[in-house]
Amino acid sequence: MKMLKFVCMWFLMSWSALSMAEAPESVVGVNTIGLGDAMDLYYKGAVFIDVRDEASWSYGHIDGAVHLDFNQDEFVILYVSDALDKGAPIVFYCDSPLTTSGAMASFFAASWGYENVYFFRDGYYSWLASDMPMEFQDDRVDSRVAEVSSRL
Repeated sequence: MKMLKFVCMWFLMSWSALSMAEAPESVVGVNTIGLGDAMDLYYKGAVFIDVRDEASWSYGHIDGAVHLDFNQDEFVILYVSDALDKGAPIVFYCDSPLTTSGAMASFFAASWGYENVYFFRDGYYSWLASDMPMEFQDDRVDSRVAEVSSRL
């Protein structure tokens, strides 16, 4: 009985550690980029795909980004659709290097035949902190930003 408890406890602790893993530094078949490269690609017209959940997307996202929640069925549209040119530059991102969805999404896109795939590892929060173009869909956020801006 003690052994079973030990094994269960070990499994739970191991699973917790794995679920809090950082995003990898590199992804097979994908270019991992930082903020500077992401900015260059943004201004060159690359397609940015936000793979965060709906609540995070609604709070704010990179201006012009497309939302495809990695944890929902909608993400597979990349696999079944021909709407996006497989050679076009695509940049996947999530919140920060502490989340793995962007890395996994970029890996799948590359394995599905997309040729110009980038993983913006620094993510949304670094873009926000750098005062880059953002889009806010939540009116409460818009009014708060306007309020803070008027004080500056």
